[in-house]
Amino acid sequence: MVARRLGTTILLLLVLAACTPAPEPTPDGATADPTAWSARVQASADRTTLTDRGLALPDGARVLAARIVPGGDAPAYAFYEAGGGGFGNDFFPASAIKLLAALGALDFARSLGFTGDAVVDGGYTLREYYDAALRWSSNEDYSSLVRIAGVDHLNRRFLPEHGFLATAIQEPYGAGEQVTWSPEMTLTEGDREVVVPEREGEPDYGCGGGNCASLFDMAEAIRRVVLDAEVPDSERFDLDPADIAGLQNALAGAEGFIAPGVVDALGPEVRIFTKPGWVPELECVEAALVIDDATGHRFLVAVSAPDDGTCEELATMAYEVLRTIETCEDGNALRADGSRVGVAGGRQTGSASLDGPADPGCNLH
Repeated sequence: MVARRLGTTILLLLVLAACTPAPEPTPDGATADPTAWSARVQASADRTTLTDRGLALPDGARVLAARIVPGGDAPAYAFYEAGGGGFGNDFFPASAIKLLAALGALDFARSLGFTGDAVVDGGYTLREYYDAALRWSSNEDYSSLVRIAGVDHLNRRFLPEHGFLATAIQEPYGAGEQVTWSPEMTLTEGDREVVVPEREGEPDYGCGGGNCASLFDMAEAIRRVVLDAEVPDSERFDLDPADIAGLQNALAGAEGFIAPGVVDALGPEVRIFTKPGWVPELECVEAALVIDDATGHRFLVAVSAPDDGTCEELATMAYEVLRTIETCEDGNALRADGSRVGVAGGRQTGSASLDGPADPGCNLH
């Protein structure tokens, strides 16, 4: 048993020391650019409709939203920004960043051949850690996820390789927690066992050694998890299907701040996959994917604002945003491959010109 454990540890050290693999070529032979989608969204996002419609935001607030357009072989998206927009990271993401930490931990475990069923040090499963971090926003379970992933793996590999360039995860949440050092840990699943050696991270991966993220990065993580069955293969996280389902279930079970505004805007037959965050006297944040089961309409909503004491302002912002973009049923929308498609009656109708700004086609009367 000692020899087996030593051999497994040595093998894992070699794996962890290996060079980062080259990006996977696309079918046409080009190298996939993980930043391309973010750049396309930023270039195409509509920055006037919400303001022209009369959206009033608190000082320092930010909005990124999208209408998800069905009708093709993959969804298309019409994006909207207001206030500070969706791409800056000079605000505190609070607990809204926890989905990215969960994805990083699952990615690390997957690289060793494990799923969310893996037991960590003979205690909880990885699925139990991420469910508690997302459903109940447990700070201790979030910090455990960061240590499982390792801050170096998160910030040097997982986040940049998946296009989350505005995000750094390196700050513990919860009293007495730390995440820079990951102690030796044992992962067990079925008859497999791997001893992961201790790992020491760096003190600062940017953002002054704290956590940071853009609304786009946090909404993007939710989009790719919830729409896993619909997005192109290049956008899917390489995770066990049971873990995609587990993440979706935890996000659907989380209680956020925007729900009253969503119901007021769309009606009671809505589902909200969400990850909120709140630091009293500092920041209120939420990123969500909303499904209106009565109409089939779907939306991304990511909002932040300085804390007003209750975070009720996020519900008001979500209400006003959804009331506007719910009327945007014509024009054009962007697909992940960079193409722009025509939209009529809220559905894709075919290709559209790539020249000029996005046309939201909103019926604002």
